Amino acid sequence: MFLNFTPKKKKVLLIFINIFICVAIILLVSPLVSCGASGTVDEMKIATDSKKLMVGSDTTYKPFEFKEDGNVEGFDIDIAREIAKRMDKEIEIISITWDSTYQIPEDLKLDMIISAVPITDEKENLVDFSNPYFVMEYMLVTLSETDIKIKEDLNGKVIGILKTEKNCLSEDYLLNYKIESYDDILTMFDNLRNKNVDGVLISLPIGVNMLSENKGIYIVLEVVKSNKEFG
Repeated sequence: MFLNFTPKKKKVLLIFINIFICVAIILLVSPLVSCGASGTVDEMKIATDSKKLMVGSDTTYKPFEFKEDGNVEGFDIDIAREIAKRMDKEIEIISITWDSTYQIPEDLKLDMIISAVPITDEKENLVDFSNPYFVMEYMLVTLSETDIKIKEDLNGKVIGILKTEKNCLSEDYLLNYKIESYDDILTMFDNLRNKNVDGVLISLPIGVNMLSENKGIYIVLEVVKSNKEFG
């Protein structure tokens, strides 16, 4: 839905972005706002008094945040830049990585983290989240050159999903498959191409980009809505 949209869709998207920016700015009154990946507030050194807005983001999740020609770009990054502009601050984007525990090295000086992840009770004990701004949908994807043509063909087969997103879909839904978890998207798709898994579940915006950059290699069998809200 982020590619080749009509003027009407563009207008809707721009309205959505403006609402999202307003929510994010209001929530900056908290000592640390996490719009995604989370570390513990007590462990992190806050940099709010500096002239720069220090923003952490996992820059491997196109179209939300990614590196292109040496620059960090993406939907979330545009929002962070607008926040910094309205605060009359420069911005510095710091690439961060995390595992399923969502721990951030305590030597990082960050004002906020923006990198959409599902809001859970466990993570809310670690950080202050923004209000939910996104309900993710997931694509069930397989290789186009296989005999798998409908979602039922994958029942009982091995499906890849990111470790950080295993809880984003209902347990009843995942019971249809044997689940293999991965740390990052590229490794997961490498395993799909090498036929180590029969399919993957990938968030819709990221999946759209993967498929557009690899035309003809993959097919989408189903789109399913997450049972989690993202912040």
